[in-house]
This record gives sequence, structure tokens and C-alpha cells, in this order.
Amino acid sequence: MRGKRNPRDWHGHRIVTEDDLAEGFSDDDPEHVENPRYYRRRLLHGIVLGLLAALLIAALVMAYLVKTRQIVIPALEPQPTPAAAAPTHDPVAAACPQEVLQYVAPKDVTVNVLNATTTVGLAGATAQVLEKRGFRIGEVGNAKLNDPDIVGAVVSGQSGRAKALTVQRFVPGTEYVKKKRSADTVDFVIGKKYDLKDIVPVKKAKKADGKLSCPIAVKAAREEAKNSAAASEAAASKAAESRAAESAKEPDTAGK
Repeated sequence: MRGKRNPRDWHGHRIVTEDDLAEGFSDDDPEHVENPRYYRRRLLHGIVLGLLAALLIAALVMAYLVKTRQIVIPALEPQPTPAAAAPTHDPVAAACPQEVLQYVAPKDVTVNVLNATTTVGLAGATAQVLEKRGFRIGEVGNAKLNDPDIVGAVVSGQSGRAKALTVQRFVPGTEYVKKKRSADTVDFVIGKKYDLKDIVPVKKAKKADGKLSCPIAVKAAREEAKNSAAASEAAASKAAESRAAESAKEPDTAGK
């Protein structure tokens, strides 16, 4: 005689019920109760989730405060544009070459003598004196100066700078003017403050290495740099005032 059939068996296999599942995953499982690592792991997971939630909330609050300008972060503030920034280059070097040049003997220098004054024959007379000093004379004629109220201008390209130094040693008080040219010849353009008697004798001419003299250009460059720095400072101050005014217009919603 067959025994009574168990309703939880089906064709020899035991059916897993909801109660079985609950019993299998219950926190009261003796294996879990006796294993403290299980509870430590659950505690750690809870702490991590709590920290992530706190960080997310803090980030949202900070973003709101920055957006409403209740908190100002200097690194995020707009910076002055390069055009408004104070110049970083040396104005003197830009206006006048600063390299130390080697003195060149007058016999190796070809100089063009040009007259920018109303005194007739001054260029020819100057050319004769310079030739006696040992210079080779090129062109003799007339020219124009933007500012004729100077002793004169000594003009050359980059390759003729050392020779221009020699000319300045014989005609003191001149202004060096750089010009784009491939030849190493030098122009001496006579100004109104020039005096033929001021040309230095050969024995008194300084023959040491040195720098070109550009007093007018250097003074103008320094004045321009000073004005540019003042303008940049004024622009930065105005921008700061504008940002402060915009910040004051923002509604205070901190206590709402």
C-alpha cells in the first residue's frame, strides 16, 4: 500500500515555497548570526552610501551658493584680457637695441651725410670733416626728420649697428634710429642743434665697446609704458567695481 503523498513533492522533487525562501535569507540565519563579518560589511555599505549622499548634497548647495554669488571663488572670476594687461616686455629694449657692440675703425665705415636743416652746404662741410676723421663718405644730400630740433639722427640696419656706434662716438648727442635695410651703411641726418665744431677729433674719440644711444626713443617708450600701465590699472579697477555692483544687485535668498 502506497504511503500518503507529500503535497510539497512533485514527481520526486521538492517544491521550494515562499516560507522556504524567507527562512533561507532571514537575518536570523544562525550562519549570519554567528558571523560578525556579515554585519560589519552591511555597516560599511551603509556608511559609504551615507557619505556619498552627504557629498552630493554639499556639492549641490555649493553650486547654488556660487551661482547666486553668495560665495565668490577668485579663481573662477573673469581675468583681464591680455590686451588690458600691463606690458611685460622691456620698453627700453624695444625702442633701442641693447646689445654691446664692438667699435669699428672709421676707415671701415661708409656714412651718408644728409642735411635736414635750412643751412645750405652743411652736409658737404660735415662730409669733409668726417672724411678727415677717416670715414668713407657715401651719399651727400638732403633729407627730412620728423623732429628736426635735435643734433641729428644716426640711421642703420641691424648689420650696420656697430658702425653706427662709431659714428655716434664722433658726433655726440645724436639719436640712433633703427631701419630695415640689408646694407651696413650708416646715414647721418643733420638736425638743427648740430654744430660742425662738435665733431670729435680722432684722438679724443672713445674706442671702447658699448651700446647705441637712443635717448628720445627710450623716453617716449617709457612714457608710453607708464600710460599703458595706468590705463590697465584703471580698466581693472573699473571691472572690479562693475563686478561688485552686479553682486550687490543679486537678491539675497539665503534666508528664504
